[in-house]
Amino acid sequence: MKNNEQDGVRRLRQGVVLGILLLSFLLGGFGGGAWLALWPSVVALGTVLLLRSALLGLLVGAVSGAILLAGGDPLAALGHLWSLQFLPIFGSSWKVSALGFTLILGGFVALVEAGGGLQALVRGLLGSGQACARRMQCTVFGLGLLVFFDGLANTMLVGRLLRSAADRAGVSRVKLAYLADVTGSAVACLAFISTWIAFQLAMIREGYAALGLEVNAYALFFKSLPMNFYCWFALVLALVSVFRGFNPGSMGRAERAARRDANPQVGETQPPSGTRGAWLGAIVPIGVLAFSVPVLTYWIGAESFWPISLSKFAPAYAAAEQHVPLILVASSVLASLVAAGFLFIGKTAAAVKQAAVGRVFLGGVRDLLGPLAILLAAWMLGAVITELGASAVLSSLLGERLPLACMPALIFLAGALISFSTGTSWGTMAMLMPLSIPLVFGMAGELPDLEREHFIVAAIGAVFSGAVFGDHCSPFSDTTIVASIATGVEPLDHFRTQLPFAGIAGMVALLCGFLPLGYGFAPLLCLLSGLACLLLLPLLYPSTYVDSTGR
Repeated sequence: MKNNEQDGVRRLRQGVVLGILLLSFLLGGFGGGAWLALWPSVVALGTVLLLRSALLGLLVGAVSGAILLAGGDPLAALGHLWSLQFLPIFGSSWKVSALGFTLILGGFVALVEAGGGLQALVRGLLGSGQACARRMQCTVFGLGLLVFFDGLANTMLVGRLLRSAADRAGVSRVKLAYLADVTGSAVACLAFISTWIAFQLAMIREGYAALGLEVNAYALFFKSLPMNFYCWFALVLALVSVFRGFNPGSMGRAERAARRDANPQVGETQPPSGTRGAWLGAIVPIGVLAFSVPVLTYWIGAESFWPISLSKFAPAYAAAEQHVPLILVASSVLASLVAAGFLFIGKTAAAVKQAAVGRVFLGGVRDLLGPLAILLAAWMLGAVITELGASAVLSSLLGERLPLACMPALIFLAGALISFSTGTSWGTMAMLMPLSIPLVFGMAGELPDLEREHFIVAAIGAVFSGAVFGDHCSPFSDTTIVASIATGVEPLDHFRTQLPFAGIAGMVALLCGFLPLGYGFAPLLCLLSGLACLLLLPLLYPSTYVDSTGR
């Protein structure tokens, strides 16, 4: 019976894939309108939802887009996909470094876990025995804020380090993935010192370069921070979920199951006997990873390292933009060496020290080889979508006939749609920022300088918010996939459980943030009104999980 069911599932998958490819062949052969640029995104999303396979959905979406680009020729499409979408991945220093960084970080986490320091640290934070689920979630959120320097590092580090502890505390893996994801890109987008900041400043400068103007991009970035409504509201909603037990939809069911199945002994490994302060084996390597990124960035980008000055950080980060991939890899290697040192010291048999350390590290790397295929497929799909010109189609939603007051909200929605369809927040910023700033500048040309700057800054905040919002909603976003990899859950399960939170934060950002902002409301008032709505939300929508024991 089981074999028959498996055969049925396999035939269903084959039929769906062949049907989609045949339809793509017909569309590519006979042509169509500009809307065909959105076809790969629709195919990928539909396949992921129907067949519950992120890898298959992404690959089918990429192949269908390649067929369109090849005019319906399937052989030319495969050659096009290989030469123009797959191989260029390994020609990109950023993507190669992201792959290397992820694999090295997997080995790093394995070393930290094997040394027992993580368990000692978690016990210190959570206490012994029956761990508090709320305290566990606070630990996840706090560590996510600590690792502010990079969204990818944040998500991978938090997810990998704390998933065993979450199982013991009765926190579901999907809740862990949500907290790791939301404190990843949202925090990195708001942080004025991060691997994001150089790219964000570059995009602001690109927008003004289209107008032939020079600008203090860092000053505009700081002014846009109060208007980055989605990122603020997403973080606040995460805290509401932690402290008020607000877990809508399938997240509530997952949390109830996790509380029921919690076992403080599951996955527990003791630190080396007789070792006091074993937690140093976790906190020191994590600290090295956290602080080596800003230190190396400052060292590479600053004209002179000494004397250290806060005023040097902005130009240093701008100058070190092209070196960010190297910095991430170097930091992960350095942190891994430190973690290996602690594990090495903790061993007693000198003959097995090196072999044991190497075996542990390679085991952590090997665990990520399979899931990284999903990340490669996501990049291939993104390249196909970009070549088809999906961003131009979606950006056509912004038109000069629309009133200026609506532009912050419309830019936010357009950014969300582009990010959702392409699965990339950075790509969305690169696509939309050079369009939005000149558009708003032209529409506000008759206004006084301060009012015009207000709308431009609002547009900048809307681009950032929309990019992160769509990224959180997309099942084929690289951050969604990395969060799933790090926590050991299916990407579709993470997407389904996170979507209500992202949707709520996005709706509040639109209704309480960008719409009132466009009609003259102060950013602080918009923030306070959105905060009030989120705090009242559990009263309007009762928690799906209420823990009477206080756990």
